[in-house]
Amino acid sequence: MKNCDGSWDVFEDYVLDFAVDQMRAGTRIAIVTLAKIEGSSPRPLGAQMAVSETGKWVGYLSGGCIERAVVAEAIEAIKERKNRTVRYGRGSKYLDIQLPCGSAIELVFEVDRRLAELSDIDALLRSRRPASMKIGVSRHESGHDNFEQCYYLPRRQLLIAGVGPSSVQLARLARMSGFDTHLYSPDKPTLQAAESHDVEVTGVISPSVIPPLCADSRTAFVSMFHDHNWELSFLPEILKTDAFYVGALGSRTTHRQRLVQLSELGISEMQLKRIHGPAGLYAGGKSASDVALSILSEISQIEQDENQKALRACFTDGAPLIPVSHCIAASAMRMEG
Repeated sequence: MKNCDGSWDVFEDYVLDFAVDQMRAGTRIAIVTLAKIEGSSPRPLGAQMAVSETGKWVGYLSGGCIERAVVAEAIEAIKERKNRTVRYGRGSKYLDIQLPCGSAIELVFEVDRRLAELSDIDALLRSRRPASMKIGVSRHESGHDNFEQCYYLPRRQLLIAGVGPSSVQLARLARMSGFDTHLYSPDKPTLQAAESHDVEVTGVISPSVIPPLCADSRTAFVSMFHDHNWELSFLPEILKTDAFYVGALGSRTTHRQRLVQLSELGISEMQLKRIHGPAGLYAGGKSASDVALSILSEISQIEQDENQKALRACFTDGAPLIPVSHCIAASAMRMEG
């Protein structure tokens, strides 16, 4: 993810936007993909790094023990203009690089990716549609044909509607955690505080005029109002979408009252069951930071179950099936089974 000051978050799951940015500036790059795991690995098959010929890089393929070696290998591959597959850990030629528990991984270094191809993938993800990319190694390099398919889902999105420090802390924490984050609020100090953390914001004036909520199956939503007239406007709208998580701040008593009020507005019982209230993995947090951490933990836990469902809904045998109306980047994955 590129920051407002032009820097990049190095330890990102999605790396192709960095590769596109570098290539457009005339810099050669290597895409490095985790294609094989023997034993355990802190990263999944399909995890990637993008390395420029200048040594800049985004992404990670281990717990931090091989990234520098990967950068050096990638720069060498770029100079030779030659793809390669390299093994690290057990059975590797690099005896000084050991992986935990005697495991081994194989990485595919590709230096011949075209800008148009990567731009097309990035454009799909920016329009919140899934994408895929075939990873190939020549017979000359590997001794056999070796193909893996990387599947990409759009970046996780979090929409927050609310006022106060907990709203700002949740937006800040989500932004730092790789969520595409948007805060809606009628409170100017709340908007200003969130905006200072590179969070996209929208001011709202009246509960009767709610802006469009662009939510899809990769979207979580949290209502963080103390004035419940506002949440009674936002919640019915978000329940019309495919958001995988809908949460609302407040006590259990407040949540029971909320459900009664929403039911009186015509919201079905099935839809009401989608609302997590009180929002959060654990109760009792009194500081804004604790509340934010609790809510984001619950969102992340639920999202893990949704990832595989989303992938299976979008892809079969490596081919996109439907133009899922999902906006910005995602982690590389390989669908099992």
